[in-house]
Amino acid sequence: MRIWDFILIIDSYLVRKGLVSMLNRIQGIRVLKEFGSGDPFLTHLQSHPVDYIIMSQSVFESSHELFISKPELLEKTILLQSSHKDALTTGLPPHKGQTTIHLMEDKEAIVYKIRNLLDRRKQSDPGSPSMGLSPRETTIVRLVSMGLTNRQIAEKLFLSAHTVMTHRKNISSKLRIKSVSGLTVYAIVNNIITIEEVSSLPAK
Repeated sequence: MRIWDFILIIDSYLVRKGLVSMLNRIQGIRVLKEFGSGDPFLTHLQSHPVDYIIMSQSVFESSHELFISKPELLEKTILLQSSHKDALTTGLPPHKGQTTIHLMEDKEAIVYKIRNLLDRRKQSDPGSPSMGLSPRETTIVRLVSMGLTNRQIAEKLFLSAHTVMTHRKNISSKLRIKSVSGLTVYAIVNNIITIEEVSSLPAK
């Protein structure tokens, strides 16, 4: 039988232990490691394979660098939010079919979501960068990821700065991503730019 390896990165000790107890009752799941927000989980994830990560939103919001360096982890991350009202405001892109669980949900609902996730696990299609983006918007996402300012993008594409700003607003609205680091992760995951290209950019 296939065993799915989970890592939990949750700032609340009690919530973390509660989820461990819940996961241990689901056949086929093995909890490999538990981390709090201050624990060295970044180093662990850089060098150890994992099938799924359950990560609290507060930790997720401060982990941009991890997902830039290892964008494949974005597809393995289950986001733990404190309530249904918590919006995904991290600036990181939601991946296709992302699972979100809420502390306000009852145990049966959480277990159902996780079991359903394992049952329907699919390979994501990183070759589909659109999510409704036009070719021009995709180009702008690439240039933003390369560190260009709105003025520099305007000059490169022979557009006005106002037009570039309008495109940026439309991109943010479509993807629900506002930060440059979030757009960079999106661009890497969707093959708009490579990790090598991002890594070769001069440090700011």
